[in-house]
Amino acid sequence: MAQTDRQRWDARYRDGAYEQRAWPSAYLQQCVPLIAPTQLGVRALDIACGRGRNSLYLAQQGFAVDAVDVSSVAIAHGATRALQAGLAVNWRCQDLQVGAASWHPQGTFGLIIMFRYVASPLLPILVEHLAPGGHLLVEEHMQWAEAETLSGPSNPAFRVTSTELKQALAPCIGQLEVVEEFAGIVDEPDGSRAALARLWVRRTTEG
Repeated sequence: MAQTDRQRWDARYRDGAYEQRAWPSAYLQQCVPLIAPTQLGVRALDIACGRGRNSLYLAQQGFAVDAVDVSSVAIAHGATRALQAGLAVNWRCQDLQVGAASWHPQGTFGLIIMFRYVASPLLPILVEHLAPGGHLLVEEHMQWAEAETLSGPSNPAFRVTSTELKQALAPCIGQLEVVEEFAGIVDEPDGSRAALARLWVRRTTEG
């Protein structure tokens, strides 16, 4: 993201953006019980963590969490909540869009999540930082042509197509097992409806 985008997101978080959305992702809560028995205690990475709702949930489940977002204001909110809850999270303010091709997280992770942040070129980079047997969970707002009122961004540039996530991972698909994929309408916890694309893959090789 450009600096102006960082300032815009800081301003949005100061104005209370997503303040009411304190609950962790329903999809993450669905997946973690199937992952945690083998990944408990290892590192997890939350890309574009925002106020940290998913980072805090993963820390509660026993993961050692790195949480990354462009907004220092959002990071500060997450750090305050972690302190109040007695949770340890490694917060990092990082512009993921500037030089995205050269940005790499530090080390390897048993779980990486990227929820509702459209940056498909990052996905192969994230796979490089999955430990063997590690999981990558992605959930994005999806483009939807039907005349239906849906939550999420009005600009289609901030939505993926139904096949975009899998296409982005095509260069490294030989290293991955597709655990689950989904494209369709879901009911949100706040009563709204969203068009979402989801992809859950597991790294099967060290190459």
